[in-house]
Parts: sequence; structure tokens; C-alpha cells
Amino acid sequence: MNLRPLSLSTLRTVPIAERDKHCEERDFAAPYWGGGTLSDFLCSLPNLGVAGDLFHLRDAMITAHKNQRSVILGCGGHVIDAGLSPLIVSLIEQRIITGIAMTGAALLQDVEIAFMGHTVAYCDQDLTLGSFGVTEETGKLINDAMNFGAIEDLGIGKSVGQYLMDAELKHIDHSVVATAYRCGIPLTVHPAIGADMFNLHPLAHGESLGATAMYDFRLLAGMMAESSHGVLLNVGSSVVMPRVFLQAVDAARNLGKTVEKLTTAVIHPSAGSAAVEDIVQRLTQQGGQGFWLRGADEILIPLLFAAVLDALKG
Repeated sequence: MNLRPLSLSTLRTVPIAERDKHCEERDFAAPYWGGGTLSDFLCSLPNLGVAGDLFHLRDAMITAHKNQRSVILGCGGHVIDAGLSPLIVSLIEQRIITGIAMTGAALLQDVEIAFMGHTVAYCDQDLTLGSFGVTEETGKLINDAMNFGAIEDLGIGKSVGQYLMDAELKHIDHSVVATAYRCGIPLTVHPAIGADMFNLHPLAHGESLGATAMYDFRLLAGMMAESSHGVLLNVGSSVVMPRVFLQAVDAARNLGKTVEKLTTAVIHPSAGSAAVEDIVQRLTQQGGQGFWLRGADEILIPLLFAAVLDALKG
């Protein structure tokens, strides 16, 4: 085949004035000068891309807070392991976050911080010795609490929160679970049997784990039943929490509850397509809006929370 390059001399062009706008000058970034305020810095960001989505999310959180609507935070283990607990604690205490749902990994790391002020490194050497997931103090507290919760008809979040407060641990002020319990904010835990480290402790009982986890799922469904016009943030979980949120909303609607006009966001640098579809697209079908903020949660969460607090103060 004898191919020849195409001549472009008669190619039709389009006047620039007939093109749709993509970004406008008013949305451009502005130089930030040293010594300015947080408000000055936020105003210097472009109102485009992830920054633009962050501003939309900020405004939705402020509107929900002022109108006494739900602001629910779902988090995976990385959120706690990235040192973000003090920020979440602060927003709980200020009643900006109204409910929390977390994975079993997040629970484990929260309890580790309450005990020691840091999370634990799980090393390959421990795996060869059969001690990779066997930690005494955290496993004992969590399983004692769940065994108690199963008897008292409580969920994992509330029973562990009560045990943390009763233990009077040195670093309790950094515990999201204990703070939620102290402030009366609903907190649910959604474990994955066999995947969470505390499952291996000798005090672990499947009956207690199942009963308390099922209670927390039903509690989350109740939270979602009252979440219309609210905000749902899913941070650092690409598998467990997106599907749990979807199932909780489905259960609420199946029982005749109206769940509509949700503002949702996935904050994750590389969330899976299922997470984005469940949180950003499916949960917002009833008149809501969804965002995927592609970036590190240890940067985006402090920036988002600071922007919310700065705007409320102003």
C-alpha cells in the first residue's frame, strides 16, 4: 500500500469566538504573597479542577451545618494512620461532623493511638513468626468491648467508645471513637472478618462480632435515612465503605425513607471505579451532586476542614 500524507491546505478552521468556554479568567489562580491569612491563600487557588471541587464541597458542608443537616464522614485505615485524627476530633467537638462510619482497620489504628499515641508497624518478620496480627492490648480492648456490646445490644462503635473512655488512656484526646462517644455522635464500624487484626485475638467471638457489626450497619442505615440535603465524605476507603454506604441507603429507601439531594465526595488519590460509581454517581441520582477529589487525604482533608472553619468564622 502506497500511503501519502494528507494535505491540510484546505482544512476548515473554527473561529475562537464560536468555541465554548472551558475556564475563565475569574477562575484563574492568583499569586500568594507571604504573610497573608488562610483566607488569602484559599482565594489564591484556582476555582478549577480539584481546587474547584473542594470549594463546592466546602460550601455544601457549610450549608448542611447551618441548616442542621447531616455531615457524615466515612474513613478507611489510612485516614487514621496519616495523622488526621486531631482534625476529625475537632470537627466532631464543634458539631460540624454529625456521624462517622469506619472500617475495622480504622478502628484498630484509632485504639492503638489511644493506647500509645502512635499506630503500629506490622513487619514481614512478624509474619514468619506468626505474630503479624496478634497485638495484646488493642485486641483485648476491642474484643472485650464487642463481647459486652453483644450482650447489651450495642454496636461496635459505641461499645468500644465506652471502653476507651473507661480505660482513661493517656492519648484518649486523639481518639475519634472516644470523642464521638463522649460527644454523643453516632459512630459505626464495619469490619471484614478475617481481614482485621483484632479477629485473631483469643478473646474474639464470631457471635459478638456479627451481632455488634450488624447493629452498626442498621444504625448507619438509620443515619442515611436522615441524610437528605446533607454531605457524605468517603475518605481513604476504596472497597469496604463505598459498598456499605450504598447498601445502607438502599435499605433506607426500601423501608420507605426518602434519601435525596446528597452531596458526596470520594477523597482518594486512586479510588477504584466501583468506589467512584457507588459514591459519586449512584448515591447522587436523586438530585444530588458528587465529586472525586484525586489527591492525598493528608493534604486535602486539612485543606477542606480549614476552609470550612475559616468560612464559618468569617
